Amino acid sequence: MIYCFYCKKDVCTPCQTKPCANRVITVATDEELSRLSHFRRLAIASRALGLSRRQFPDWMADVIFGFEGEVKWPNDDVYDVEDEDIDAAFNDDGSFRWLSDFLMFAEIPPRQRPQGRIMERLRLIDLAFRIAYPERAKWIAK
Repeated sequence: MIYCFYCKKDVCTPCQTKPCANRVITVATDEELSRLSHFRRLAIASRALGLSRRQFPDWMADVIFGFEGEVKWPNDDVYDVEDEDIDAAFNDDGSFRWLSDFLMFAEIPPRQRPQGRIMERLRLIDLAFRIAYPERAKWIAK
């Protein structure tokens, strides 16, 4: 179950004081996402959710599109996620096979930095963690 970091309620239940709507989330840069430590921690945290590769994109969409705050780039430009962006980031592969390989990095450390073509996938996964689990996201990004 996903809980609001501020009011500790289920995300589906609106906050009485609307603190979630006032949150500003900053997305990770390519440099941050390409660090091996960030990549591996993101895989570990993703695996810990216990979701199948087909459930994972649904979780991401629920978290990202259910967020009422602002999402920005580090330079304060707005980071806008459209309806098709999650599917497009995964090359419209409905099976999401890449996620299975990605989750294996939770057990086996990657030998090389992630390639530039998967940065948007990693950014969306990282964004979902920054929204749903801010404390875990801090651990991922350290």
